Amino acid sequence: MFYLSIVNRNQCLGGIFHAVAEESLTLYGYAKFMYELFNHEPNIGFLQWEEWKKYIDNDEEVSHTYYHIARSGHYSIENAKKLINYKPKHTTKETIEESVKAYIRNGIINI
Repeated sequence: MFYLSIVNRNQCLGGIFHAVAEESLTLYGYAKFMYELFNHEPNIGFLQWEEWKKYIDNDEEVSHTYYHIARSGHYSIENAKKLINYKPKHTTKETIEESVKAYIRNGIINI
């Protein structure tokens, strides 16, 4: 997107562009995808926020999770698609899969 913005300067001046994936993924969709990625049948339950917090011992983790959920927005790339023919190189799921596999290769995640 940055390169396309430079080479299409006239179309971009004064514009706002979001460098995000074309599609979004909910937390449920993310969890389901993780099960599928590791060849497991999804087994996902839902809890109210106050109930979920009881399972987490780390207040900082609870805070990070709250702000992640509360601030999660949806950003569109329609402006960039229309003005500079932007198309993300990877889908959301491709990006997640590539990242998780890199974490495994580098020993950050042990399976």
